[in-house]
Order: sequence, then C-alpha cells, then structure tokens
Amino acid sequence: MRFPHLFETIGGLTLVAWSLFATPAATAQTIIGNETLVSTTFVVNRKDAKAICTTPGCRAKTAMFAPLSVTCPAATGQTCTFHIFLDAKATVSGFCNLCPAGGIDYFQFLVDGAAPTIGPTDAQGFYRFAENIIGVVSNEIRQSFPASVVGSVTNSSSNNHTVTLSVACKATNNAGCETTAHASTLRVDVFEP
Repeated sequence: MRFPHLFETIGGLTLVAWSLFATPAATAQTIIGNETLVSTTFVVNRKDAKAICTTPGCRAKTAMFAPLSVTCPAATGQTCTFHIFLDAKATVSGFCNLCPAGGIDYFQFLVDGAAPTIGPTDAQGFYRFAENIIGVVSNEIRQSFPASVVGSVTNSSSNNHTVTLSVACKATNNAGCETTAHASTLRVDVFEP
C-alpha cells in the first residue's frame, strides 16, 4: 500500500522541481501584445558585403545595406515596435587555408544609431551568428543565416527612424577573420499599440 503514496509524492516533487526550472526561462522573455501591424518594408541586396582583417585579435565591420528610413506613424511622444528580420546568405571562413577554428561572426543591428531595445543583441547591437568555424579558402560554403530582432522607437521631432545593418567578424586566432554576406533580404515590420 505504500507504493501509490510514494508515486504521488515523487510526482508532486517532480512537478515542483520542473516549475523551478521553467521559471527562469519565463522571466527572460518579453511579451508584446495588442499591437497592430501598420507597415512593412522589404529590401533585397544582391551585392556582397565583406568584413575582413588580417592580424591576430582584429575586428572588421562593413555595411550590408544602405541606411533604411522607416516611419513610425504615431504622434510625437508615442512609440512603435520594429520587428527586423534578416536572411543573409553568408560565407564564413578563416583567413588562411585550414586555419585553426577561432573567429566570431556577427550582424550588427542599429536603430537610430543604437542597439535595438528588446533585442536580442548586445549593448552595441551585435547579434552573433557563427563561432569557431574552420575556414577552407578553396571550399567556401554559402549558408543561410537568419536573424530577427525587436526594437522600440519613440517619435520626437520626426517620425522617421534609421535602421542600419552590418556584417562583422572578430579574430580569436592568429590569422585574422573574414565573413561575407552575399545575397540578403531585410524585412522591417512596424507595429503600433
């Protein structure tokens, strides 16, 4: 007769333990609700954007698109939410043939010159999309790297806001780094409360 009671206790403890693990993940998310999509801007870029540097520990960055002006149709002092979605066909490689792994590849998202708040980016707007890829210069592979960030803007004297996007790399080996964004598409959705 003790077995059913034992399973009830274990089941209850399992549920309590599971809820403790689930709680931190729930607090790390931001929920934005009751907003309406008011406009969408699409941009297609067929030109390569290459970030390259050749010294140990170096960093390189180059723009992928011309700065994009996006309108928040709300009144002065009111906010809009931008959802920025990128799909870049990129080549990630070391600077030398069969270099040891050791590079970090990023996209940098900026809205009005600052990292988009909500993100997920770091404080400078960098979104890491690859790390420690072994480069084979004679056998580069293009791969689709999607990225999605959310930013909130507040209208002041103008309701136009600037979105900029760059590709970047940081060398963590002795050979430098190189990252190329090839054909890319960018979509900016504007939402109002």
